[in-house]
Amino acid sequence: MPLPFMIGPLMLTAFLYISGLMKTAVPAKTRPCGQMIIASTVGLAFTSEALAVIFEMGLAIIGLAVLTGLSALLVSLLLKRFTRLDYSTALLCTIPTSPVEAAVIAERFGLNKAVVVLSQTIRIASVVVIVPIALYVMDGWPGNAERSSGGVGQFDPGGVLLLAISALTGAMLFRLLRLPNPYFFGALLVSAAVSSSGLHVAPYPSLIMAAAQVVLGTWLGSVFTKDLFLEVRLTLSIVISMLFFLLLTSLMAVAFAVLSGFPWEVMLLSAAPGGVTEMALTAQFLGYNVAVIVSFQIVRICIFMPGVHWFIAVARRFELGRSS
Repeated sequence: MPLPFMIGPLMLTAFLYISGLMKTAVPAKTRPCGQMIIASTVGLAFTSEALAVIFEMGLAIIGLAVLTGLSALLVSLLLKRFTRLDYSTALLCTIPTSPVEAAVIAERFGLNKAVVVLSQTIRIASVVVIVPIALYVMDGWPGNAERSSGGVGQFDPGGVLLLAISALTGAMLFRLLRLPNPYFFGALLVSAAVSSSGLHVAPYPSLIMAAAQVVLGTWLGSVFTKDLFLEVRLTLSIVISMLFFLLLTSLMAVAFAVLSGFPWEVMLLSAAPGGVTEMALTAQFLGYNVAVIVSFQIVRICIFMPGVHWFIAVARRFELGRSS
């Protein structure tokens, strides 16, 4: 199976929490560890050649990000239409961002935090599970167990230590500056800078990569609690909406692949409305151009994440104005 160390823990943990067999919350502090390991590994893909390709595709990257945002707006309107949610909540349920960030925004504007977290988590989980398996089915099941953990090459203590220091430095710097998603963006950018500068960095051992995926998968699965599924109609509407969102972005990705000449698999992962950490890991495991895919994902996040508060504020103000 693709991404066994992430998808396996995700599905098993979700089952344990939904069934009520497990009730103790998984600490959110575990996720940054996995994020920094994955992000710094992705940073290794940012060579000078990869950066040149990214600059050449600047307009395509921005265009695909805008189309993804328009798709999110359409899906949020449909979600509002078939549920009792107000538009602000429906929009926050749909717009691509992290579940943690969405929960903070929901709390700030007095929206239904549980529904928002459920929707955001379903979106990311569906992308993480469906996209890799779909690519495997369509491209053929390679059966390469060596790629399942993400580790490559022999263990290089000096190179691994420099990579880990780069990741931790970037994360702490971004956190100090109060920038969004510091444990991924900070670790990624500093690691990419160190890697592209020619300094000797090396990938983590397979065991460390596997552990990082288990941490991320377990945390994501633990969000699915029994209480979130009490309203069957609402949950079903959210699931269908997120699957439709994934379908829209996949169709756009295929169209972009035809226009740009890039493999459709690369464009599919670039446009997929999943978390950037999960998409980077998927790209690395499946052997696609990680630098290009992460660039698409990061540009989209940089466009939408700073503006999520503004989008919800405008929607909330519009709704309050109509009700008054």
